[in-house]
Amino acid sequence: MGLKKILIVEDEPIIASDIEMTLEDLGYEVVGVEDNAAEALVVIRELQPDLVLLDINLEGDVDGVMLAQDMNKEFQIPFVYLTSNADNLTINRVKRTKPAGFILKPFSEKDLKSSIEIALFHSDNLSKPLEDEMQDFFVKDGTSFIKIKIDDIRYIKADDNYTRIYTLDKNYILTSTLKSVENKMPNSVFIRIHRSYIVNIKFIEKIKENTLFIGEHSLPISRRYQDDLFQRINKL
Repeated sequence: MGLKKILIVEDEPIIASDIEMTLEDLGYEVVGVEDNAAEALVVIRELQPDLVLLDINLEGDVDGVMLAQDMNKEFQIPFVYLTSNADNLTINRVKRTKPAGFILKPFSEKDLKSSIEIALFHSDNLSKPLEDEMQDFFVKDGTSFIKIKIDDIRYIKADDNYTRIYTLDKNYILTSTLKSVENKMPNSVFIRIHRSYIVNIKFIEKIKENTLFIGEHSLPISRRYQDDLFQRINKL
């Protein structure tokens, strides 16, 4: 689904800039560089990165470990700590947040690359079910659980803190983030076209400029996902 998106949360500008250039050279997309927890959470909610590189010492009263605790409550996004602290107190605090990695400063490009690749690999394999096994699932509808077939889903939309699934004849509201729902969808069938939309490729009827049409619905296509979309559809 395109380049892997990484958010850098680092309060030392020189280090942050160096990491950003390194990530871009390695073929990743840097979606932001923040030095405090509050701004980092805003970016995470809006852009839903695939991985967060997280310094422990940050600007403000909330440090990286506290930010990681907040992330674990709200998201299913892997994070790798960047720190110059390896004392027992720090290690014990870090372990409780279940990070995807821990890199001790100063680190090399090789250290960064290997830690990111391992973190992303484990995240992809733990969060995505085998596609041939993922044919349907159950969602809560009132007091009942209703089976939804993957092939019946036309598109999925982020709706504030909820996610709305649109099927052939009905839509359902889930108390999950769009990213967590995306992680359970087979990527051979679904593709993200916007930070708020994921579509079932087989239901795409027309694409005109930056708009995609599914039945009577017109959905926006953001520039970030255009190239991936046009690579995935069959064109004569």
